[in-house]
Amino acid sequence: MKKSLLALAVLGAFAGAAQAQSAVTIYGSFDGGIRHTTNVNAAGDNRLTMGSTGTYNSNRLGFRGVEDLGGGLKARFTLEAGFNTGTGGLDTATNTLFNRTAAVGFGGNFGFIDLGRQYTNAFLTIAAYDPFVYKFPGIASAVPATAGVRYNNDIKYTGTFGPITARAEYALGEAVGSVSRDSAKSVAGSYSSGPLAAGAAYTRRDIAGFDNDHWTVGGAYKFGPARVSVGYADQEQDVAAVAADAKTRWMWVGLNYAITPAVELTGAFYKTKVSGATPSGDRDLFMLAATYAFSKRTNLYAELDLAKNDGSLRPSARQDKQRGISVGVNHLF
Repeated sequence: MKKSLLALAVLGAFAGAAQAQSAVTIYGSFDGGIRHTTNVNAAGDNRLTMGSTGTYNSNRLGFRGVEDLGGGLKARFTLEAGFNTGTGGLDTATNTLFNRTAAVGFGGNFGFIDLGRQYTNAFLTIAAYDPFVYKFPGIASAVPATAGVRYNNDIKYTGTFGPITARAEYALGEAVGSVSRDSAKSVAGSYSSGPLAAGAAYTRRDIAGFDNDHWTVGGAYKFGPARVSVGYADQEQDVAAVAADAKTRWMWVGLNYAITPAVELTGAFYKTKVSGATPSGDRDLFMLAATYAFSKRTNLYAELDLAKNDGSLRPSARQDKQRGISVGVNHLF
């Protein structure tokens, strides 16, 4: 009897210690959407698809943990996987489990230092002034304008001081014989206070031994039920044996309006322009979307888009216009 009581006491002590060490949150997003797209090939054929990785919001299953180390210090981690709605499988051809985020770090009042696979500074900065805040990621043009959505082997500092957030990162290239090859370096700053949000970021990458320079700037302002946002991104890629760089420019403007607490409309215009070493091309994308919130976690959505493409940005040599319609449901947990 005494041994049993002792064993229970020991197990209870360990359970209490484990519970006090950290708090882990399980979260995610599950999106089921249908999309119809015109002029997907030279013959002008249409296509009906299910948004495999999420039409309105990217599918994800995540685990986030934090531990109070005392003295104002905390440790934290994030593991986040993406999945395919249509098949239930992972959303990468390489079957990478935590392809969205795999990072661990620590910090305090001075900020946090995180290491692993993480979202880039440019991606985190643009989120403040993308009209859709990365909703409809496979349709809108903000995601391609981010200097890469995520970096592997990334060392990132994030510090928030009142309305200002400062970020710096260095992603290791891990190339043999070269510290700089395939690496990325970035600095970013953002401001958020009341109705105003603004930010800027600069990134220098080495891609296969050639420099890639990217910068972005933009802002958003909310007045009453409306929010207007504008943004710009610029990228130049050195190209072997070519005097001119390959240049890409993105610019956008959008308006979000809450008709009621449950119904929102968002309209946006995105322009993409390529020039220089690559064949020139233009893309004008017009988008209009509506959402209805059954609750804080469940939304119905509908979206219309029209893309006018020219030059190298045409989906095929014979087609210069594409229309798309998307409808679906998104649930957060």
